[in-house]
Amino acid sequence: MKTLYKISTFLILALGLLHISMTPMIFRGLTANALWFASGGIVIIFLSFFNFILMSDAGKHRIVRMLTHTANALGLIFGGVMLVIESRRARPGPASWVVLALLIFETVAAFRNSSREVRGGA
Repeated sequence: MKTLYKISTFLILALGLLHISMTPMIFRGLTANALWFASGGIVIIFLSFFNFILMSDAGKHRIVRMLTHTANALGLIFGGVMLVIESRRARPGPASWVVLALLIFETVAAFRNSSREVRGGA
């Protein structure tokens, strides 16, 4: 599970980088909408940073666990709401479902990984 957790965290990091790199392709110039779109990628990158920190020795600190679990829960809620909004306008594409599945896995894996660390397991 720990290896899959690391892989999913790297995938979320890549998703954030992809999100930012797509900004100039979707928007013609530096507009408020372009900045909002790019900021979504930055948020996704920071979500992966929280999880990388949780995997380190710092993950033994209660505040790190609480902040990471909160960030993961908020990211999951936001992803779910985006999927609902997308489904009202059009049928969500497979990528939307993959992202939601990735966020679900990341949230569960972070919780399981941190609870093992607290108990002293592998």
